[in-house]
Amino acid sequence: MSEKLILRLSSQSSSCIPWLVWSQTTKEVIVSGQLDHQDNISVLTEYAKGRHVTVLVDSADVRLHRHFMPRKPTRQLLKALPFMLEDELAEDIEHLHFAIEETGYDKKLEQYWVNIAIVKRSLLQRWLTLLAEANIQVKSMLPDVLCLPDLSHQFGEESKSISILEYANGWLIRESNWGGLFLTDPWLPMYFEKLIPALKQDGADSQNTVSAIEVNYFSPLPADLTASLIESEQVNLSAADQELPMLLLAQQAESLKWNLLQGDFAQKKAVSKNWSLWRPAAILLCITLSIQFVMTITKWQSAAHGLDVAKQELTQMYQSAFPKEKLRINILRTQLKRKVAAVGGDTNLDSSGFIELMTKLTVIFKKSPNINLDSIRYDDKRGELRLNASAPSFQQFEQFKTDIEKLGLSVKQGAVNNEGNTVSGSLSIEEAK
Repeated sequence: MSEKLILRLSSQSSSCIPWLVWSQTTKEVIVSGQLDHQDNISVLTEYAKGRHVTVLVDSADVRLHRHFMPRKPTRQLLKALPFMLEDELAEDIEHLHFAIEETGYDKKLEQYWVNIAIVKRSLLQRWLTLLAEANIQVKSMLPDVLCLPDLSHQFGEESKSISILEYANGWLIRESNWGGLFLTDPWLPMYFEKLIPALKQDGADSQNTVSAIEVNYFSPLPADLTASLIESEQVNLSAADQELPMLLLAQQAESLKWNLLQGDFAQKKAVSKNWSLWRPAAILLCITLSIQFVMTITKWQSAAHGLDVAKQELTQMYQSAFPKEKLRINILRTQLKRKVAAVGGDTNLDSSGFIELMTKLTVIFKKSPNINLDSIRYDDKRGELRLNASAPSFQQFEQFKTDIEKLGLSVKQGAVNNEGNTVSGSLSIEEAK
């Protein structure tokens, strides 16, 4: 935004509001004017659209204070500043707003310092409310005296430099880098009458080397005041280039990076119209992604838990079948191949029917705890499983064979031997054709 709107507000609602719109690029005034009353501020709503808005506030409503301290200011000390100044302030610190500008070190005094601006919270809130009701979004708020050029660096320590400008039905006076005031017309002569005798008194002090006042005026001074100042040997008058008052202040405001709007009063960044349109969709997308993420994590945790349970069951089953061996999950496939090879079967478990037959027979094995399997062999070419089993009686051996046939398998019985209390025989099992 190269175009900016500059306006001035005061605690007196009946005070006029000088304003100006100017181009930062061309340094030219686009339009300017003055409102007679704060109730008319809505006139500036159209001029504020699409422009950076800077509000200059009456320096009579803001106290600029430089606080000295023996220690280097830290973040904790800066937060405690309001309590350090409590005895110097007439109002409760809870009713005041403190805006810190910068800190530094005074070699002459050998002390650290911090510049701070103090203004009533209620007044600052009233200004912001007034602007918000007029749909004017303010970017920065500055005491107007700080926007008057400070020329003190052009003169030595023996001179006191003052910059003075006529505007807003009064006079704006800058006395130092962090100090100044706003006076109405009747108070201007009295200001100088008090200043010059004080200068003479200070000049008699050996510790104060200030002996002259450099008055830089950006607006013509009253004729009678000019005449009296010329007669004073301690006052040097210097006419600066005269410009439109609000333009001069607007140009100086460009160099100020500081802002009264800090802390609770810091302005939020404006949200673009495009973002306002897409924000609901973006929020919905974030919610959807969050739900999907939670569901994925839940599924992963459930799968991980299921895997742990399966490993425990597998370990129990393996150790139950082979109690003298230790199961190693990482090489379980290799261990099973070895077991199949031991019974004469094909070690290619993926193509063999051995696993399928053994899976079906597991139910029968559990149902017949009195049946002992003496040997198991599998012929992969014929798809035939050969069992040598023994039972306490012929009836139990026959029941074992019958139970296998009920699974839909084809069973061929070999020779059966009866030796005392044990009946043994062979069974050839294959899928029914």
